[in-house]
Amino acid sequence: MKRKLKIIGDVRGSGLFIGIELIRDKKLLTPATEETSFICTKLKEVYAILTSIDGPHENVLVVKPHIVFNKADADRFIFAFDKVISNDLVLVHDIKSTARMPT
Repeated sequence: MKRKLKIIGDVRGSGLFIGIELIRDKKLLTPATEETSFICTKLKEVYAILTSIDGPHENVLVVKPHIVFNKADADRFIFAFDKVISNDLVLVHDIKSTARMPT
């Protein structure tokens, strides 16, 4: 079952280099800068998945997987990403104080 995620504005890329643009509002296209930082941090700290952040508003989550990448790896990323945006992001009351750019 597919479900639409309100925070995802666009997904683009080439090959395994993929960017997921995160927004707060579909009509205004308000960048979700703090949320993107939070998601990137959670993916690293909780799931050991490395991503980075890009874009003029720092609201594009960049997925740059290792060269040996299979369906199980893709499933793991999707599971972790879904958990973070469905559970963790909803539970955060003050996203600005918890978001930080990972190193």
